[in-house]
Amino acid sequence: MPDTQLPAGTQIRRLWSTDRDAVVTLFRGLDPQSRFDRFMGAVSEAAAATYAARAVSAEGLVFGAFAEGTLRGVGELRPAGAAAEAEIAFAVAPGHRGRGLGAALGARLTQAARNGGKSRLHLRCLPGNRPMRALARRLGAELRLDSREIHAVLALSPPTLFSLWREGMDGVFDAAVAASTTWPIVILPIMDLPIVPAL
Repeated sequence: MPDTQLPAGTQIRRLWSTDRDAVVTLFRGLDPQSRFDRFMGAVSEAAAATYAARAVSAEGLVFGAFAEGTLRGVGELRPAGAAAEAEIAFAVAPGHRGRGLGAALGARLTQAARNGGKSRLHLRCLPGNRPMRALARRLGAELRLDSREIHAVLALSPPTLFSLWREGMDGVFDAAVAASTTWPIVILPIMDLPIVPAL
């Protein structure tokens, strides 16, 4: 597992349907080269936004990296044919790369995959995508040239009681944080609170 020390104010959590607009905004903000790297081909801003609008509700799991409350990176875990295998993909906003967001997202993705019974993860990228190749190596994946792309395969160990407990605790925290950003904040004036007599 990579070292995932993050800058202060950075948070990794699971994304929910309430995060849809933030995901769309992130993908819309990708520059042409970033979109090319993410989708392994030329994709318009509109097409990237259309994909992003369905990403959170699609089959699999999505995690987000937040810096000072703003979504700056996304990691996706998607089914990949065999039941024990899955595919991962990443998108990090320009200006926020090289800060460990990808590695931290990768750690959460591999934890979720491992505890979900997956034994292998696949990551594909173009040969020229050096940051993604470096991330794959950092996650411990084995890289090989497959046709005109890099195919990285990461073997996962079986889950342990601790890894299952850890993911459960992370999940509770994720849900609480996500809910706290959408629930209305209600402030009750002190004078309106009932006075409870002492017994």
